[in-house]
Amino acid sequence: MAKKKEDAASKEAAALKEIAEAIKKDFPDLTDGDVKAMIERAHEDFYSRPIREFVPLFIERRIRAQLAEQG
Repeated sequence: MAKKKEDAASKEAAALKEIAEAIKKDFPDLTDGDVKAMIERAHEDFYSRPIREFVPLFIERRIRAQLAEQG
């Protein structure tokens, strides 16, 4: 069971890294620190959610919506 949790956590971390790269590519004026902070803030809202599979997708959508409102 612990192995499944580790695999899920690794997949989530990899997905969040890809999201950070995609956001940085689409919004080049943002610093790495800005993107990291946005992901961390959004991630906090999903921390206790039992189903983790879609968390990276929700985080990316939330960040892109925030950036669209700003720009």
